[in-house]
Amino acid sequence: MRTSKELEKKLRSLVDKGIIVPRTENNQYLKVSYRGSGKLISPKWNVKIYTSGALVSNDCGLLQDILNDRLKEPDNTLKVLKCDDAGIGFPLCGIAVGVTDEERVEVDYVPVEYFQSPKFEKKEYLYKYAELGMKIITEKFKAGPKTHRIEICTGFINTQLKDHLRRAGFDVRGIEITGLLQNTLEDRYKHYVKEMLKADLAYDPKEIKDPGALGRKFYAVLNWGKKYAPHMLKSGWQSMK
Repeated sequence: MRTSKELEKKLRSLVDKGIIVPRTENNQYLKVSYRGSGKLISPKWNVKIYTSGALVSNDCGLLQDILNDRLKEPDNTLKVLKCDDAGIGFPLCGIAVGVTDEERVEVDYVPVEYFQSPKFEKKEYLYKYAELGMKIITEKFKAGPKTHRIEICTGFINTQLKDHLRRAGFDVRGIEITGLLQNTLEDRYKHYVKEMLKADLAYDPKEIKDPGALGRKFYAVLNWGKKYAPHMLKSGWQSMK
């Protein structure tokens, strides 16, 4: 995606209004970087404009809303569903998608074959994840754009799900997911991995503060997988090649 003078002007106006704030990054090719301030736009949202004119954001749908003057306050009369993922950084098995209304949590799993060739290279995992997430939201929670708005993790895996939800008319807000959904989803994912592998290998990377220890844990699981369950490896990853 490439930037435009109109978009740059709109971004600067949002800085003046305190809706987004500049970020300082040590990159000679970066022209400017912004993140949400928490006022209307989550601090987890970001956009970067490079000197080449290239533009990168973790939510291009929100960029389109900015460009088309569609930013608005959330409708607090609507019920809220939160959506998150688990397992994207784990080298074995598929990944989980979870949704909560802060009372119950519904979870489904993208099978590991979506992270293997040829599906991985085609990014089919994004569409399968979106399909499962939409099914949970519309069928399990019976949600619609007139009754619910969606708060969703800003990770790349949610890209297509956000687009699907917006096309369906939902108000979608990117946020940092904590609490019930995050904790329950990690716990369910550990049980899923144990069931799939018959081994208690899953771990929550957020609980391992030392980067060195996290790396050792990752490669220990990876080496176990290569030896005992090569068919369950996320073998489409570049790190596996």
